[in-house]
Amino acid sequence: MKTKLALRMDLDVSDLSTESGHVCEKCVVHWTHEMCEMVEELPNMEHSVKDDVKYSLVFIAGYVIRKDKEVVEDSCSYFEKFGTFTLSLSRGGLVQAGDSACQWTIFCYMMFQSVCEKVCRNSLSEIFMEISQYYGFKMDKHHCFALSNILFKQFVQHNKPSL
Repeated sequence: MKTKLALRMDLDVSDLSTESGHVCEKCVVHWTHEMCEMVEELPNMEHSVKDDVKYSLVFIAGYVIRKDKEVVEDSCSYFEKFGTFTLSLSRGGLVQAGDSACQWTIFCYMMFQSVCEKVCRNSLSEIFMEISQYYGFKMDKHHCFALSNILFKQFVQHNKPSL
């Protein structure tokens, strides 16, 4: 419907954006000293994530990169150690995530645990992108949005009030 209207009005569709237009008070990331320190310490904190959570995060990493052939790597030590959950669910379409995608997902999960009440999906995606750039994980914006959606959905399901 909008496309027909745009064509009738002779609009230049190349100027149109696919952004959601979402704006809230939590959209802007206010980086604190603690957040910056946490990003630097993520590799040292990785051992604090329980193994059963890592099984799920390795599955999530494969889901997040499932459409991107260029993210798949040769190095898969995370998958070798924590991929049994993914293999048990696989019907042939799941992706074996490489170490970069797995480690990025674990780092983002740890950061999410710290900032989840202070951010929205947009600002969380920006934080995830910063983590990717800081550690050279080569994740894209759509990976960040996908992971933020998954983590927020899980957060809401575990924190919804009982009626």
